[in-house]
Amino acid sequence: MKFKVHLIAVTIALLAGCATKENNKKIIGKWVGTEWLVNSVASSLKADKAFFVFNEKGTYSFEYAGSKEEGTYKVENDMLFTKPANQQEIMVKIFKLTKDSLVFDMNRSGQSERLTLRRN
Repeated sequence: MKFKVHLIAVTIALLAGCATKENNKKIIGKWVGTEWLVNSVASSLKADKAFFVFNEKGTYSFEYAGSKEEGTYKVENDMLFTKPANQQEIMVKIFKLTKDSLVFDMNRSGQSERLTLRRN
């Protein structure tokens, strides 16, 4: 019985590691926002003013309406962790990541947001 439990745990860990590696590769590139929902409703936030760049060295940049942010990032399974320079780490859920679309599920002070981006 212990062997089966151990085998299942190892299998899950391997699958999670594969998902992380795949998402690390897919996220690299330039992204531009196409839709920004707040509480599942179209918001006044201008998605097309949101730009992300993720590179293979683990650094990123983000720009929104003239405001810029740079730092490091890592992907673990379906979570993106960004660490802006001299700030705390931020975590968002990767709802969807394909070769040409990226969707983040976020929570800002209890308010759910979904930002959809396309590869630029």
